[in-house]
Amino acid sequence: MTDAYQQSEVELTQAEKDLLRTELEKTEEEIGTLKQVLSARQKHAADLKRKLGLTPLTELSQDLNRSLKTVTETEAFQKTAEVAAATSDTVKEKWNDMRNSSLFKSFESKLGTAYNSAKMAASTSIDHLAGAARAPSQSGTPVAEEAKPIS
Repeated sequence: MTDAYQQSEVELTQAEKDLLRTELEKTEEEIGTLKQVLSARQKHAADLKRKLGLTPLTELSQDLNRSLKTVTETEAFQKTAEVAAATSDTVKEKWNDMRNSSLFKSFESKLGTAYNSAKMAASTSIDHLAGAARAPSQSGTPVAEEAKPIS
């Protein structure tokens, strides 16, 4: 590939090279001019937005709302929403069927009984511990022991 590139350089005459250099300079000047024009237009747009009170956050919010609207209007989204709604209805129906079944009611009753038993046992234990803490000591008021010298 390098050989082909070097051959193309050799095959160009000096006049062709000069013409290409001139064209390259003009193209680079046009690029520079376009960059300046673009920069000026961007500054002008920013100025107009500032005067209108459009902040980057406002623009982002508008873009997001536009994108969301576009997505929600697609056929795929509509079909997905329909399927989700149908699935939700099915789950609700099955849940209600399960809750009304005799097995679930039996389980619910047993669970309620177990909960109440545990609650009662805990309450009794707490009352017993609280009563023991309030009961006076066997000897009445505590008496400090006298210190005995070590012999």
